[in-house]
Amino acid sequence: MTLKPKSNDRSRRPSNSWPLGLPPLTNVKKSWRKRNAKNLIIPFVTLCLLLLYLFSGNFKKRNVTKKPYPAVHGVYHNEIPASSNLIFPQIEHSALLKDIGVRGLYILRLESDGDKRYVLKPEEKPLSDEEKKKITSQTLLVKKSFLDHGKLVYRKSNSPETVVVTLIDFENYELDTLVSIVQNRVDYAQKHNYGVYIRWIQEFIPLLENQNLNESGSFAKSLIMRAAMHAFPNAKRFIFIDDTSLITDFKLSVENNIMNSNILDMASLKDTPVSPNSAIRTYNNLDFSKVSIVFPHNQNDDISTSTFIISNDIYSRAFIEYINDPLIKNFEWENLAHCIGHILQWHPEILAKTAMVHSKFISSSYDPNFLKTEKPDTVHYTEGDFIATFPYCKDINSCNKDITSLYNSLKENKK
Repeated sequence: MTLKPKSNDRSRRPSNSWPLGLPPLTNVKKSWRKRNAKNLIIPFVTLCLLLLYLFSGNFKKRNVTKKPYPAVHGVYHNEIPASSNLIFPQIEHSALLKDIGVRGLYILRLESDGDKRYVLKPEEKPLSDEEKKKITSQTLLVKKSFLDHGKLVYRKSNSPETVVVTLIDFENYELDTLVSIVQNRVDYAQKHNYGVYIRWIQEFIPLLENQNLNESGSFAKSLIMRAAMHAFPNAKRFIFIDDTSLITDFKLSVENNIMNSNILDMASLKDTPVSPNSAIRTYNNLDFSKVSIVFPHNQNDDISTSTFIISNDIYSRAFIEYINDPLIKNFEWENLAHCIGHILQWHPEILAKTAMVHSKFISSSYDPNFLKTEKPDTVHYTEGDFIATFPYCKDINSCNKDITSLYNSLKENKK
């Protein structure tokens, strides 16, 4: 049998056949293109949608007025621009405010736990001049003036660098004493072009957890400092002076005679327990040019809050916000000084910005009997000291007499 050779005629081979079962190269390329085309469709569509979204967003931003957030405000939603940087209440209202009483100034609300609390209306709008003219009741006008006073803010470009802050009390002070306290601050501030921020302590009762001022009134000091920082956002520093104190030497300025790094260095207490029996001590190598907070020690070597200074910087703001945090403020502290001692011991970053000074430096204890001894120490007042305070006058109910007497004596010496 004769074998026939295999034909080399490829035309007779089926079109879909190929040696080793491989498809034609052209088909491989077509198949690859189809698969990649399908894989590129989804990313391409996604990219187009993303560009469309971004473009439409930019278009809206260019054509819609931006007002995403409400205006910054403090406790009150509505504020009053102050015409002067000397902000203080109408002292002549003190007698009528005492007659109205705290119960007549605020809403007394019954809480779910059965407690009664005074509350304020932060959204309440202040009275306009036209509305004041229509009110014939003096009692209502005084009440509205009291409730609106905290809404005053000074935001002008010529802001004072230093603001003197004080709390006053219409329930426990006579009119003459209140006038002496306020006039003392105003006279000093005008001499150095400072600002003044004075509030009734009763304005802060609704913000206190314990609304008994005899027990927790010291925490109103941290609240008014926060309010002062909001009312004077462009000020550099704030000095709180208690209502039991008077500025006695007007020649001394906060910048040159208190916050001066060399003077502060000499007056500071270095390597000293922050509070009595504390294991945490003040820094021995503090950089006084960068100090933000100044507190004096009293004669018992404890922190005093009769006079203190805070700067308008991140450290002082963090310090004040920390005190006013409800978890901290509402703890059962003995007083504000006890709370501050805890903060300084547990937060070295704040302690590193704090100078502890002798009380005589910014808060001398005034004692007429000691003046006769002529033996100066680091606690008691002698002539030439910056501030004189009566630390125990509230305990013996002598504040009105002591402050009025010293104020009149200072006036006589200036003549």
